[in-house]
Amino acid sequence: MKANAAKGLTRRDLMAHAFVGAGAVAVLASTRAAEQPNWHHETDVLVIGSGAAAMAAAIAVIQAGGKATLVEKSPVVGGTSARSAGAYWIPNNHLLRAKGVQDSKVDAVRYMARDSFPAQFREDLTDFGIGADQLALIDTYYDAAGPIIEELDQIGALKGTIVEVQDYSDTSPYDRVPRMRAILPLRPDGQLGHGIELIRQLKAWLTSRQVPMLVNHAVTGVLKNQKGQVIGVSANTADGPIRLRARKAVIFATGGYSQNQDLLRTFIRGPIHGACSVPSAQGDFIRIGIEAGAMLGNMTGAWFSEVVLEQALLSPSVSVTMEIPPGDSMILVNKYGRRVVDEKRNYNVRGRAHFLFDEIENEYPNDLLYMIFDQRALELFAGNMHLPPPGEQADYIISGGTVKLLASAIQQRLDRYESKIGKRSLAPGFVEGLQAQIALYNSDARRGIDGQFKRGRPYDVDWHHNIDSVERKDTRWRHNPGPNYTMYPMADSGPYHAIILGGGMLDTNGGPIINPKSQIIDTRGQPIPGLYGAGNCIAAPGGAGYWGAGATLGPAMTFGSIAGRNASAEAVKDI
Repeated sequence: MKANAAKGLTRRDLMAHAFVGAGAVAVLASTRAAEQPNWHHETDVLVIGSGAAAMAAAIAVIQAGGKATLVEKSPVVGGTSARSAGAYWIPNNHLLRAKGVQDSKVDAVRYMARDSFPAQFREDLTDFGIGADQLALIDTYYDAAGPIIEELDQIGALKGTIVEVQDYSDTSPYDRVPRMRAILPLRPDGQLGHGIELIRQLKAWLTSRQVPMLVNHAVTGVLKNQKGQVIGVSANTADGPIRLRARKAVIFATGGYSQNQDLLRTFIRGPIHGACSVPSAQGDFIRIGIEAGAMLGNMTGAWFSEVVLEQALLSPSVSVTMEIPPGDSMILVNKYGRRVVDEKRNYNVRGRAHFLFDEIENEYPNDLLYMIFDQRALELFAGNMHLPPPGEQADYIISGGTVKLLASAIQQRLDRYESKIGKRSLAPGFVEGLQAQIALYNSDARRGIDGQFKRGRPYDVDWHHNIDSVERKDTRWRHNPGPNYTMYPMADSGPYHAIILGGGMLDTNGGPIINPKSQIIDTRGQPIPGLYGAGNCIAAPGGAGYWGAGATLGPAMTFGSIAGRNASAEAVKDI
């Protein structure tokens, strides 16, 4: 913060600047009858947001016999959940048990704790070294997630099926059920659905129960009575500011702050070039939570990934991140031409590689990474991830007849974007470094063993070979004979191609802290009466953990449902 201090700015100033124009501050409602507020809408529980966490919360309220209203600042519902792959990671789920698979609590919780807090984890301690409060959240997730998803299935709100994909921490000795916890929604035709299908099903159930969904309503603060209890929210609409009454409680289940550049600069280490979150992911609940007295946690946390630089320059809200770089004759290198990561690891791990800091050069050498691949990869894996289908082109693919010509084309592209990203240059030895790197990679690929980053572990092979990098059958190129399907020697001659990748994310996952009841905790460790949270707007119950496919939506729906149940049980609060 020294540079900011020199300009007369403090962290508090930065936080204030991040929320300029965000709207009205929280207010206290009067208890005098003559000053009763004019409520534009009234219900038992207000649910702020409209993604998976919010809809699960509203369903739980209805199931408990209460009335709920969704409040969404965008013109449509669904949020970032609608853009997602749609998987939800659920330990000990009913579909898994129906297959006769036992997913014991001790094993599952130990796996989650180790993956979430690897630096603190100690198997010999009762709290695994992560603290009683954090362990209680993971315990709650194991206990509640399965029954909640089973109930959603039973009431017809969400139908899904297991997808047998490898969990993300495949090197963990504690993951005893590594392939049956991820569930995808099923479309009416029996095919696998994604995020848009998940939202369609949840929304259909709520619509059939006539649950109001107030779109274009931007919540700006919570309203409390003189007892300090939350009794509603203030919001901005096209017709001006309004007040919405919650007789029992308010649940925030909105997005993170991945589209708020000021907050990203304040909390996230290294540059973030884009995210696949919706543009409305501005971190509204951080300011609102602070004003309500909430304690913040996990503020540097996110579901990290990589983005195609040119797509992010068009809009920081990209449609999809680089989930897995396609192809086997492909590597990722930094400005020095060196590999820095296993290219087939999960996106959360690869995304973090961009934030490695070089204390000698005082730089982030991996800020931009270059996906280098040959003509075989371009054609054999056409249509996979960000490679265009056969016969089509993508302007973000850079090509050159030789490694030297490719490097020159990459630098020209970087120069073109200097006004947007600042001066970026390949290192003077990039060409020689890349040539040496390709030679080393090819040697490893021929023997099927990655001596640098162990590419080809169970997750790598599973997601590359079966899901995200499927080889086409209609090309002239030789197919990978295995046994390491993730590695194949790059061609000795060009053309060679490149895609520039920048650090990105799905969304952030830091914010106000919750307890196992999904209540928002204040700075003294006590619940704020009538205020709950779930989803990406809160401190992730799993900390830095990304347990497997759907480890974002699983906790979101689980703690959203917990919030809905507990909010419904609250007494009606006086104004």
